[in-house]
Amino acid sequence: MNLEHLLSKEDLQIRDTIREFTKKEIIPRTKELESDYSLVEEVHQKLVDMGVQSDGYPAEYGGGGHSSMTTLGIICEELAKGDAGISYSVGINAGIILEPAVLVKNKAVMDRFIPLFCKGKLAYACIAMTDEVAGADTENPLLQGRGIRTTARLEGDEYVINGSKAWPGHAGLAEVYLTVCTTDPNAGNEGVALIYVPKDTPGLTFGEPEKKMLFKTAINAAVYYDNVRVPKEFRLAGPGVDNNVYRFATAAPRWHSTSIALGTLERAFEIVLDYTGNRMGGFKPVRQHSIVAGMLADMAVGIEMMRAGFYNLSYMLDHLDVYGPPWSDQFISKTAALGVYASDITVEMVNKGAELLGSMAISEEFPYEKYLRDAKELQLWLGGQQINRYRVARGYYDLKNWS
Repeated sequence: MNLEHLLSKEDLQIRDTIREFTKKEIIPRTKELESDYSLVEEVHQKLVDMGVQSDGYPAEYGGGGHSSMTTLGIICEELAKGDAGISYSVGINAGIILEPAVLVKNKAVMDRFIPLFCKGKLAYACIAMTDEVAGADTENPLLQGRGIRTTARLEGDEYVINGSKAWPGHAGLAEVYLTVCTTDPNAGNEGVALIYVPKDTPGLTFGEPEKKMLFKTAINAAVYYDNVRVPKEFRLAGPGVDNNVYRFATAAPRWHSTSIALGTLERAFEIVLDYTGNRMGGFKPVRQHSIVAGMLADMAVGIEMMRAGFYNLSYMLDHLDVYGPPWSDQFISKTAALGVYASDITVEMVNKGAELLGSMAISEEFPYEKYLRDAKELQLWLGGQQINRYRVARGYYDLKNWS
């Protein structure tokens, strides 16, 4: 997809800047970054110094005031060419977690947390969604909120939270935890509550970082809530609104996931294209054989279609006045459809590229094995591919709810 006439001059400049940063600071150091998290934080701080973290936050809090999903998508795509985990962290820290509070104008949350991300220092955010005991039921739209097991009970002016979350990103590092709770499991959607929990709140503890084969530059760990008390003002909005935002919060990460998928597949394609252009077979470069050309074409097709879908969705998110609320079944369906396609096609095409590389694809001395690993994560998180297919279907017919 040719984006040159669709992106602003500023977007094109940002793309060039982040692209050069990735080529210089990330791609040559992927092995080091995966083995030493202090180096990852050095990369993040350099991006903070460039204004990436604060740019999407409101100007009145010291941010750049440029809340554009298209711009953030460009940044995440380019960073994913170097490292998927770094791209993931940047998107989360750059405003995705606090955007709901801005959307509903929750001043207590904005005043308390947004300035932390606009001081020129690296700050982490976290969305704690998947319950340890419920797994994907937490995100299953057919259960209407009844799958959520972390509870929030209102006592006076405070919510008291109990439960545990599995695998949230930045657990133990974050300044703020957007926690998915229920005030009453039997109340279904009306019981859904989104509550912002500050770090160092008594009763908030964390497990050890998970040991993973993929996304090694992003920290995941369990979060435990033992009578965690937070001001009632730190609830996003209230019954109904919280559920609407949660519905979108379970789908919107597919947008972020697609940006990572796009960058991952683009970089994999670059590696394969270069290798097959230099590797000889049958007295000519491997990519001059018709069977190889067809496989390379398949990878290119996947990239082009994913890029077209991703930037179309980014445009829609930047123009909600035209396309309507992002929590409608139709909007969520489109978001989920893109995420499902992007995840599946990235895994399929990265695997296809590996076939052209042979044993080089799994060599730790060659750069490809990292992308082979990271691609798989895109099918596994956010409830998995099958839960997201429920969201796709509900945009087209009345897929019955749990009762």
